[in-house]
Amino acid sequence: MRRSRLFCGTLTLFFASVLGFAQDYTGWQLPDYTRWHLPEGAIVRLGRSWLGNFAFLPDGERFAVSSGIGLWICDARTGEELELFTDVGTKQRWNRMVLSSDGSTLAAATDHEVVLWDLQTNKLDKVLVGHEDRIYSLAFSPNGEILAGGSRDTTIRLWTVRTGELLKSFVGHTDRIRFVAYANDGKTLACVSWRDNTILIWDVETEELVKAITGHPGRIDGIVYAPDSRTLASIGQDSKIHIWDVGTGKRLKTLIGHTDRISIGTLIYSRDGATLFSGSWDGTIRVWDVHTGELIKTITAHTKGAHSIAYTPDGKSLVSGSWDDEIRLWYVDTGHLLQMFTGNITDPDSRSGVNAIALHPDGRTLAVATDEKVVGLWDLPTGKIKATLAAHRVQALVFSPDGNMLASSGEGDLCLWDVRTAKLLHNIVKARGSVYAIAFSPDGQILASASWKTIELWNTGTGEYIGTFTGYPGWIRAVAFSPDGKMLASGNNGTVILWDMNRIPVLDK
Repeated sequence: MRRSRLFCGTLTLFFASVLGFAQDYTGWQLPDYTRWHLPEGAIVRLGRSWLGNFAFLPDGERFAVSSGIGLWICDARTGEELELFTDVGTKQRWNRMVLSSDGSTLAAATDHEVVLWDLQTNKLDKVLVGHEDRIYSLAFSPNGEILAGGSRDTTIRLWTVRTGELLKSFVGHTDRIRFVAYANDGKTLACVSWRDNTILIWDVETEELVKAITGHPGRIDGIVYAPDSRTLASIGQDSKIHIWDVGTGKRLKTLIGHTDRISIGTLIYSRDGATLFSGSWDGTIRVWDVHTGELIKTITAHTKGAHSIAYTPDGKSLVSGSWDDEIRLWYVDTGHLLQMFTGNITDPDSRSGVNAIALHPDGRTLAVATDEKVVGLWDLPTGKIKATLAAHRVQALVFSPDGNMLASSGEGDLCLWDVRTAKLLHNIVKARGSVYAIAFSPDGQILASASWKTIELWNTGTGEYIGTFTGYPGWIRAVAFSPDGKMLASGNNGTVILWDMNRIPVLDK
């Protein structure tokens, strides 16, 4: 509880300091990237949103990171934002991102589509279609001319990168394709599905099944070819790394050392094939000698599990991403931390039996919403309930500045209550989906309700719709007005956006 109060106090101070920084917000000395590609009505963005897959560009000085906003290009040494691209097809939540070997093309899977991004012109190049369901894995051929995609539709599809033409399809698994990997000689393609615990090796040219590698203990969570294409490594639920002979299908070695699961997408070889890197839910990155199977080094990387790692083209550094919302850059030889940068500003709130609370401006009344769809108004000096509101399943509560109204929101419900009579004033049923955050304007005349990608504004006197801010990347978990009412802040997924209340778009309801 103490930690929760401290967090809330810190967040309050953060909003107060940001929103009250200056009367003329156009004069803020904020980084340029905070104003890149903003949606209509937004003034500034604080944070980079959630960070997903990343890949180094061939110069080793930059890397690309997918996020809820779009694609960031960052300086690998400082973490400075260099570019932000938001034109990424029909969706921005990418399942997988992979860079061609020459660094000219970036492929990103957005459900059943694949977006190709030209990094030389910094423009969207093509959208590849053909898969009938969500795409889980992508792999470029070594020469970058072909892109392979594995999907929930149980197929692997190959496209020609230059034209975007669907080249061929491989069918053999009976469940969704989780991983595809090209051999470095470009002759074979390995794939793994969800439940059959088998690695299938395909001849790319003839489309024939070359080998079915069986014997992996449990579900397979990742595969990667060695640089010589003669062996490959796999990981699964047993926290071990298994090395296989591609030609015979026999297991050569088992590397043991991680104390928890090895994260999907963290298994990579060094360029000479002598070293193997792995990241785990145990928070460590481990470096292995492939020939002997011995553990060379353990890097205590993060406070939570490492979910992705990448090797710099010069072979000197390693970048790791974690569920602690941090990306860290390491020297491989020494394990020394070079740089750290974070994606999120705050974590989403957690709930138990008490779903929401709000303190009255007079400091004497506390509103508490529970799982039982009831809001209780407690008198703090006496510890007794003054009134009970038969509400809905509440996810957020807030008192108006004068304390006369209480707003509650939930799954499609947005209600305004008269605190003095404990009666319902307005039940606004036009709210779009679940409303996780609400806020009164300083004069109490406007109520902001935040849900999936939108903030809707309502007249508290009549309950009528005023307008909508839209374009936020994902669920919005927090909203707050500036003290003068001229701006509105919204946040979650590592991003805070400030909206101009003088530029409210009005959408058809």
